[in-house]
Amino acid sequence: MNTTGKKAPFPFKKIAVAIGFTPRTEAILAESRRLQQLFKSAMLFIHIGESNLQQEQYLKHLLHRFELDGNDNKLIWRSGEPVNEILAICKEEEVDLLVAGALEKENMLKYFIGGISRTLCRRAKCSMLMLKEPDIKSNPVKRIVVEGSDHPKTPNTIETAIYLAKQTDADDVWVIQEEDAGKMALIRSDVFSEGEADTHKEKIVLEETERLNEILACTDCGKLQIHKERLEGKPGYVISKFAREQQADLLVLNSPDTKLNLIDRVFPHDIEYALADLPCDLLIVHSRITPDDE
Repeated sequence: MNTTGKKAPFPFKKIAVAIGFTPRTEAILAESRRLQQLFKSAMLFIHIGESNLQQEQYLKHLLHRFELDGNDNKLIWRSGEPVNEILAICKEEEVDLLVAGALEKENMLKYFIGGISRTLCRRAKCSMLMLKEPDIKSNPVKRIVVEGSDHPKTPNTIETAIYLAKQTDADDVWVIQEEDAGKMALIRSDVFSEGEADTHKEKIVLEETERLNEILACTDCGKLQIHKERLEGKPGYVISKFAREQQADLLVLNSPDTKLNLIDRVFPHDIEYALADLPCDLLIVHSRITPDDE
């Protein structure tokens, strides 16, 4: 894969955390502290809203309580439209990973309007971690499910998942190849005879398996248990379903190729299935063009 002019999605040298004043703020800050300890990152805390001295003092108190007020960390408080301001700050500060909390499931109205966290996932130009159930207590990451689709972004996504697995001492990583039912139906159409369709399908499966094996052979997996699974169904849906069934701690997906909008939620882009009903924490891996993102 040609990576000229690209910035690798890891290590996470600078992590931004979107915070508000909600019942889960303390849990998100506790998770932020663990992330900083894990990755030795500089932390950036972003709150979008009108400046309020009492709230600002409370937020600084919380940062101190969770030992997040060190010299490498910074609190940015701005007013404006939340998504646009957070994205602008991430670009200005050259953030590697954006972290936000998200409800497991959106109701229909909120899904079409778009929650802030989910909108950030669709538009962010850096990798983004959505925390489904942030907790004050530490919950170890033991099982990671990662996308293994035939896409130029996939090698970076798999490498990032393995990097995370090694950093968190995860037990195993499942790499999922999704077999698009629509694509296979086309192969079985009148374009090919029955025998030709089977041969063509076998060729596609073989090529994709060889490609995945090549990616894994070029990746330092250490002592990790790497499992490969091929699932037939709608891309995005089947991997989310698999992650839920396997009780995965983290699902890792490629970032969208383009900005997603309402039409992508009526006719879902792969990532929309995970965003609509989070099976677990979700990491969207994004490789950036440097120095500016287009």
